[in-house]
Amino acid sequence: MEKKKGKFKKAILLMLPLLIIYYIASIHFVKSIYYYNSSKSFITYLVYASIILTSLFIVIFTVQGFKCIMKNKTKNYVWYFIFLILFIIGEIFVSVNINKISNSLTKITNKESGYSTSIVTLKNSKIKSIKDLDNVKIGMISDPNNIEGYTLPMEIVKEENINVSNIESYNTFTEMLKDLYDKKIDAMFISSSYVSMFVTEEGYENIADETKIIFEKNKKAIKKQNKAGKTLSEPFTLLIMGVDSSSSSLKKSNSFNGDTLMLITFNPNTMNATILSIPRDTRVPIVCTKSKAKNKINSTGAYGAECVMNTITNFTGIEIDYWVKVNFQGVISLVDALGGIDVDIPYAFCESNSKRQFGNNTIYLEKGMQTLNGEQALAFARNRHTWPQFCGKKYSNYSSNDFIRGQNQQQIVKAMTNKLKSVNSLSKIYEILDIVGDNIDTNIDKDTMITGFDMFKNLIFNSKNINSDDFIGTQRLYLSGYDNTINGIYYFEYYNQSLKEIVDAMEINLEIKEPIMDKDFSFSINKPYENKQIGKDVYKK
Repeated sequence: MEKKKGKFKKAILLMLPLLIIYYIASIHFVKSIYYYNSSKSFITYLVYASIILTSLFIVIFTVQGFKCIMKNKTKNYVWYFIFLILFIIGEIFVSVNINKISNSLTKITNKESGYSTSIVTLKNSKIKSIKDLDNVKIGMISDPNNIEGYTLPMEIVKEENINVSNIESYNTFTEMLKDLYDKKIDAMFISSSYVSMFVTEEGYENIADETKIIFEKNKKAIKKQNKAGKTLSEPFTLLIMGVDSSSSSLKKSNSFNGDTLMLITFNPNTMNATILSIPRDTRVPIVCTKSKAKNKINSTGAYGAECVMNTITNFTGIEIDYWVKVNFQGVISLVDALGGIDVDIPYAFCESNSKRQFGNNTIYLEKGMQTLNGEQALAFARNRHTWPQFCGKKYSNYSSNDFIRGQNQQQIVKAMTNKLKSVNSLSKIYEILDIVGDNIDTNIDKDTMITGFDMFKNLIFNSKNINSDDFIGTQRLYLSGYDNTINGIYYFEYYNQSLKEIVDAMEINLEIKEPIMDKDFSFSINKPYENKQIGKDVYKK
């Protein structure tokens, strides 16, 4: 009897700590699941039910365990301890990984938006600090809607007691920067991300070396989240904005260059997407400016992502649910993390590397299907004209422009999407999430992103049973137009009919409009059939 009591005490001493650890682990597990999926999907309820049933099972099993000890059936009780320990390890493993993913998503879906304004002068200017601004001309944007061009600068003027009479007003950053270079003004208030905004513009390729920042002011604000109330499990629109920046200021400043704009619609019911690259020089009304005058669409980047989104909605009529701002430098890391992407290069070309260096750093690519690494993919995404002075005739025998660059970027997006289905390890998922978190800013909230997890998981899983590389059907749209010059400035004017065809295709994919069946079809056996690209045709002005 004393021997049984001794065994019973030992069992209690061993079991109680394990049970305490188990219930702590279970509570932490439930909390992680709830925090990770606050939408309370079927899977969440299934997990809750499993935990409750398991807890009841362990209570029953514990009672039976006591009986086994009393009856000296220690073999059965050993299995109980093994099962309990394995279950605790499993719960801890899942909880840790859920928290890792949740933290990564929190980083991606940061609710704060950054604003940053700098006072900039030419590199050789005698102005060294904000104290040297007495009796000098300072440029400032006149539009009160421009936070980094007007609102923050006015705060600096008041805080630093800058003489208002020294301020020259401008309508655009472009006009102001030109006057700074022409020495008509001595300094200017401008977004702190001005280098990425202008480095792709002719005449400002070396702007980082030709200017200097003498003062900077930063401010945080709550980012506007998706207003449509949609989830990623129903048809949605996504605006991708590329930021060609070598700095880590993607979330520090709200302004960017706006040179790369892709409007995507995706239908999870049909797994079909439409992709439209909008040329940077497209002339449209800029709705967030005071005058709402027409200008190049890439100028909207100076006002932030919301302005870009609202301007595109205004001229297309397509409501945009989500926007994503992508740092091009992150493309290098992401492509390399995916093990490269397979792309059909339309022509042999050369391009500078990610630091815009030629010489020994020049990127050369041959024509044809090949696997690109990160640097090569970025070069392909950037290329829009020839460089005969750096590369010679062989790699300059082609014609490229913003339209072709847009088509190239669509290829990269498609290739990266296709490569995602090869990701099959947690470590690789964490690596990709870390890269995305460092190089992406978005208005997609965390709950929305999580509720779309099941849809994307099923999409990737189902794609493994599809022989075709393109497991998502894509329609690559093309905005046709003509060249126009106003006051010596080049603009791209789009054809209304081309835009109408594009909008129709998007609304059909979004299930807003019913498709019209084409009953006429003809072909010649001597001429291969070519699928017509929507929006690309001969139109009248």
